[in-house]
Amino acid sequence: MSEKHRILAVDDEPFNLDIIKELLEDEYDLSFATTGEECISIATESPIDLILLDVGLPGISGLDVCRKLKSDPSTQEIPIIFVSALTSADERLKGFDAGGQDYINKPFYHDELKAKIQLLVEIQSKVSDLNKNVQYATGTAMAAMSSAGELGVVLHFLRESFLCKSLSALTQTALDALSQYGLSSTIQLRTNKENFTVGHEGKIPDIEYELFELVASSNCRIHSFGTRSIFNFNPVIILIKNMPTDDNALLGRHRDNIAILAEGIQARLEALLLQIEVDQKKALLWHVIEKTEDALDKITQYHETQQLTQSELMDGLSEKMDAAFHELQNMDVHLSEEEEELLLDATRSVIHPVTTLYEGGLELGGQLNSIMSEIKNALESDSENST
Repeated sequence: MSEKHRILAVDDEPFNLDIIKELLEDEYDLSFATTGEECISIATESPIDLILLDVGLPGISGLDVCRKLKSDPSTQEIPIIFVSALTSADERLKGFDAGGQDYINKPFYHDELKAKIQLLVEIQSKVSDLNKNVQYATGTAMAAMSSAGELGVVLHFLRESFLCKSLSALTQTALDALSQYGLSSTIQLRTNKENFTVGHEGKIPDIEYELFELVASSNCRIHSFGTRSIFNFNPVIILIKNMPTDDNALLGRHRDNIAILAEGIQARLEALLLQIEVDQKKALLWHVIEKTEDALDKITQYHETQQLTQSELMDGLSEKMDAAFHELQNMDVHLSEEEEELLLDATRSVIHPVTTLYEGGLELGGQLNSIMSEIKNALESDSENST
C-alpha cells in the first residue's frame, strides 16, 4: 500500500476541521492547526504535501501565512488551497497574489474539494518527480563534466610525454599531471641499470623505497591502505599519499585515470629506454669511426711516405745499375744483350711485387674510406630523421 499524502488543514473553527477530517481522513494523512503561527510551525518542522488554509484567521491572516511560507525555501513548494467565505473576484486575486494555487468558497462542495486536492497533489507529485529527475540529470552531467575534465589531464599528459627526452622530464610531467588532481605522489621508474625515483615532497623517505621494492615483486596492480594507494605497472610504480577515500565516486575516477596515466608512462618509458640504447650504440659507433678514420689517416700518411721512399730507392737503383754497367765497360767486360736483359728482368722481379703491394694498400685504403663515408652518412641521416 502506497504512503498517504499528508494534508495540513488550518481553520479557527473546529466545526470546519471536523468536516474536513470526516471527508478526507480515509484517503490522506491529516494534520490540523487553528492559527497561522501553528500552521507555519507544523509546515516547517514536518513534510506536508498540501495545505488547506482559511483566509480569515485570527492574528496572522491566511494571506500573510501564505506569503511567509512561499518566502521560505523549505516550504515554498507546498501547494496551498485557500478556503474562505469571501467570494469576490478581488478576494480570489488576493489569494493568488499571495502565492496560493487554488481558491474554494465556504461552504464548499465535498466533491469539488476532493477534486481540487487530488489535482494539486498529483501535480505536486509530478513536479517533485521532475525535480528529482532534474537533480539526478544535473548531478550526472556534472559528474560527466568532471570526468571529462579529469580525463583531459591524462590526454594532455600523453601529448606532453611524447616531447620528453629523458627520464627526469617524463617523471616531472607525470607529477605535474597528478598535481592537477590535487594528489601528492612519488613515482619510480625501474630500469635494468638503476631505479629513478622522484616525488612531490623532494627527498624520498627510506620506507617508500622499501615499499617500492616490496610491491615490484608482487603481481597485484593496486594496493590501498588508508588514504594511500600504490599502482604497480612495473617498471612504473606510482604512490599516491592522499586518495579521496571520503568520496567513492571521485576515488573510482582517480583510480581509473591514474591507471591510464601509469600505462602511458610505461609506454613512453619503453620508447625512451630503447632510444637511449640506440643513442649509446650510435655514440659508440661514432667513436669507432673516429678511431678508424684516424688510423686510416695514419695509414695514408705511411703509404705516402713509403711511396716517396720507394721512388727514391728506385731512382737510386737505376743510378747504381747505370754505374755498374759503366764500370763493367771500363773493365772491358761486355755483356751481351741477352745478359743485360736477364739482369734487368731480375731487378724488375724484385721491384714489381713491392709496387703491386703498395698500390693494393692504396686501393684498400680507398675502399675503407668509402665504407666509413657511407656509415657516417647513414648515421647523420638517422639523426636528422629522429629530431
